[in-house]
Amino acid sequence: MAVKNHRNGARNANAHRQKDRTLEEVLRGKPVSGTLTALQCCPVGEGAAAVILSSEEGLRRYGLDASRAIRIASSVARSERPGNVADKDATLTRETVGAALTDAQIEPRTIDVLEVHDAFAIEELLYTEAAGLCAEGTAIHHLKEGVFDIGGRCAVSPSGGLIAMGHPIGPTGVGQIAELTLQLRREAGTRQQPNARIGLAHMVGLGSVCYAHVLVRD
Repeated sequence: MAVKNHRNGARNANAHRQKDRTLEEVLRGKPVSGTLTALQCCPVGEGAAAVILSSEEGLRRYGLDASRAIRIASSVARSERPGNVADKDATLTRETVGAALTDAQIEPRTIDVLEVHDAFAIEELLYTEAAGLCAEGTAIHHLKEGVFDIGGRCAVSPSGGLIAMGHPIGPTGVGQIAELTLQLRREAGTRQQPNARIGLAHMVGLGSVCYAHVLVRD
């Protein structure tokens, strides 16, 4: 997963890390915790991101080009409930993303681009399964087969994710929305997911809250 996202980050001029990494480089990097190395963990740094939210009436009022507007199909936030479980982040993700997709009347298999909270390499595997992109225990196989690559069935973290794009905490979630907007506008350059129409942004905060936003190009 880290190799894929470093590769994606190398295509992103706004990424903190912009260098392709081999599997050997990732695995032999500076140890952080257990088997995790520095290149499997998000870097520490500053950052900023901004988006403009507007109604259809607002677009008309200010003379903005409605053809470039990306629709927010749903937006859901959930908090952790009492009675922690071993995979609380994945459970919270499953509930939150499930509610967002239901509200948007969208099936997981139709998602073209997914930005997930991959602060550590293992997280992408947990959250792609929790989001319903694949069955439990199969994400690693899909990853190896290129299903989650740019150009695959669903591009997962084409920005480089938190691993390569960076995780400055405050603006991270808004940065995901910016990436999805570029993808759905077909303006992402060399990291463009072909014919992207539906995007999902996923963010967890310190294990206690989860946000999911579904964006659609009409």
